[in-house]
Amino acid sequence: MSNITQVNLKSLKNAAHAEFHENVKKSIEKAGTNILSIEDLFIFYTNHYNNELEALKFMKKSELTAQISEQDAVRDAVFRGLWDTIKGARNHFSAEYRNAANKLWEVLSHYGNLGKLPLDQQSALVSDICRKFQEPELDNAIVLLHLHEWTRQLEDENEKLRNLMQERYNEPVGKTTFRMKTARVEVDKYYRLIVKQLECKLAVGNNSTAFNEFIIELNAIIKRFKNILAQEFGRKNANANPSPKEKIVEIEKLEDGKFKIRS
Repeated sequence: MSNITQVNLKSLKNAAHAEFHENVKKSIEKAGTNILSIEDLFIFYTNHYNNELEALKFMKKSELTAQISEQDAVRDAVFRGLWDTIKGARNHFSAEYRNAANKLWEVLSHYGNLGKLPLDQQSALVSDICRKFQEPELDNAIVLLHLHEWTRQLEDENEKLRNLMQERYNEPVGKTTFRMKTARVEVDKYYRLIVKQLECKLAVGNNSTAFNEFIIELNAIIKRFKNILAQEFGRKNANANPSPKEKIVEIEKLEDGKFKIRS
């Protein structure tokens, strides 16, 4: 029976690193820790793998917070654009336009400066404003001032923000005490100890069919993630060494019938 293939776990990205250990963990559970003689090691391995998942969730939550902040800026920009457009229309030369703008401005003035409020309150009030603008009299003003695209865009951006916020609320409450770098080091340490124990059993020989099948499956998992690393390395190498630009060659005919080549 061949030895267990090595893989550079440090080079795997966080999501791929967690996925690798998830595959290994499931494969071990399927084979049985008693068959593999790694009962105690597997407990430590699983505990540290769970710590890694906690850290990964926290990182994803942080990424979601950044997305919320970015979407808030987009929504606010649309709201400010609508605000300024209505405010400007109050000075329109047409009395009809001025009256329509003043009706809309009265609604905006009622809600005041939303920027000082928490995000969830801002989103709720923006939704109220959009619903208010759909009332017949105000909708007529929106049509007259050609503001339907503005209000639709505001609704869309506000809904995107609310969805992101809801996604964040659905995350587990509380910050994890674990961090990715430490968690990865620990789970890799116990993975290597498990591999060392398995290789000792391989060296002794006379192992069960279930054990040998597990080793084959483990090497298949390792091969798949080695291929992922190879593909990433290939992409990085291609980006670092782009193909040289095609040279443009110009040919100039001289008076004596000769040619001059410039590149």
